[in-house]
Amino acid sequence: MSDRAEQSAKARRIVIENWMRMVLATGGIERFDDLHIDQIDPVWRNRDSWVDGSSVALTLARELKETIAPEKTLVIMCGLSREDREVAPPHSLAELAVQMDWTPPSLYLFDPENEPWVDSGRVKVTLIAPMLPACSDCFVMDFVTEQHNELRRTFVAVA
Repeated sequence: MSDRAEQSAKARRIVIENWMRMVLATGGIERFDDLHIDQIDPVWRNRDSWVDGSSVALTLARELKETIAPEKTLVIMCGLSREDREVAPPHSLAELAVQMDWTPPSLYLFDPENEPWVDSGRVKVTLIAPMLPACSDCFVMDFVTEQHNELRRTFVAVA
């Protein structure tokens, strides 16, 4: 690894670690405080970098979680386009990239059994094959928002 790549990885780790510690210390888990990947590294601002950035961010976050918050659930989530409700869930990284909406993917920490997909009365979960190297499960959550009563689709990769 070059010095520049090593420095970049170190800087990303610092951002993710600071976010994790802040979320744990301030009740951010209950508020669903997230960390957008473009806040981890500005090179991930471009939509074309979101899939690769998500993979790298989840891998780094998973490593840090093992010592900082091993009992918590770590995920990366991204909104999916709702323009066509009949679109099948993504089954490849290329399909995921096409279906992503306008918001960069985000890391979240959750208390086990308090994850948003546990509410089976409000949330429909469609399992898909794991797509990112650091994830154990991938699925799409479909739910209706209480505030705006609109359908939302979200890709979730659990580390």
